[in-house]
Amino acid sequence: MDGHEMTEISRNNIGFLSGGEKTPGELVEFLKKEAMFRSFDQVLRQVYPDSDLENRLIAGMTQISKEPLTNVARKVQNWLKGRNIPQNRETLFQICFVLGLDEKRAYQLLGAASETGIHYRNQNELVYAFGLRTGMRYEEAVILKEKIQALYPQTPYTDAKKERVIYTRQVRDAFSNVFSEEELLEFFREHIDDLGQLHETAYQKFEQLLELLQKPEGIGGEEERRYTIEEVMETYMRMHVPETKKTANYTLLQKVIKKYWPSESGLLNMKNRKEDVNRKVMILLYLVTEAFDDGTQEDDIFFDTEEEDADTIFETRLERMNLFLDRYGMNLLDVGNPFDFLVLYAMRTQGGEWVSDRMSAALNALFETQSP
Repeated sequence: MDGHEMTEISRNNIGFLSGGEKTPGELVEFLKKEAMFRSFDQVLRQVYPDSDLENRLIAGMTQISKEPLTNVARKVQNWLKGRNIPQNRETLFQICFVLGLDEKRAYQLLGAASETGIHYRNQNELVYAFGLRTGMRYEEAVILKEKIQALYPQTPYTDAKKERVIYTRQVRDAFSNVFSEEELLEFFREHIDDLGQLHETAYQKFEQLLELLQKPEGIGGEEERRYTIEEVMETYMRMHVPETKKTANYTLLQKVIKKYWPSESGLLNMKNRKEDVNRKVMILLYLVTEAFDDGTQEDDIFFDTEEEDADTIFETRLERMNLFLDRYGMNLLDVGNPFDFLVLYAMRTQGGEWVSDRMSAALNALFETQSP
């Protein structure tokens, strides 16, 4: 998909959001018939537009994986026909190396297949990013990764790390100046305590926002009882998305929206640091907690919606949401992503409606005809 097509997606989808108020029903009809979204196979062709894409992927992935050529060819053809996408991030990085992508295009491809582009707090992904930046082969990057792991073993999360608040954006900015192996080693010497498999600063923000939902003080000047994780999930974050794991009868759009949707067990795992806080959860918490502003919050996600018109409020929300996501090393909102498009629709609230209520209404319209 070339630049013209990418622009066409934005023009088409933003065109629907612009202008007069659109009902949830109108939104669903647009999603079904007119909306344009970026798929993994389209992004693959955008980051590598040459005609030998299929042959290069088959040859390169066969060499790396040592699998039979026929098996690899089948996988590659399924990717290019939009039947499925790689679920393993190691495979995604292998694709980037095989195609000779630079760091920027690799970030784009990773983001098209998962919730996050390159994870700039992940030690291994930093090495792969360096390898792509400097033109290494995948095998060379693996050797360097193992060398780094031996010199700088990953350390567990500690209270000392909690006290050291370093945003992913700051780590990424420091890493942007690394162009030699010596500079890479120096980077790890300086920042090893800032790295980890989990988005540490995102986790801290997750805790803060979740606490607002579990103990929503200040509403009406009263202090409410503490909500359980189950109550938080059902009261604020379910938003009519079915709990069922059976999605065989779901449309592709419904599957995409439901993927990574939080559950009670998922929130508990995140709270107990058993799994990373994903982008979808962070966005939903951000949207929901807007309703808990009592005028005293210092965080920039809160602002006065009473004095501005709808367009100004939307632009402010979009700017602040993107600042929020960038701070924690997560992809900015993309009008060509189905979930993000729903978020943008919800952010165009008018008449005092809460963003989370509008999001919930849109999801109800999207899933209401779906049998469990």
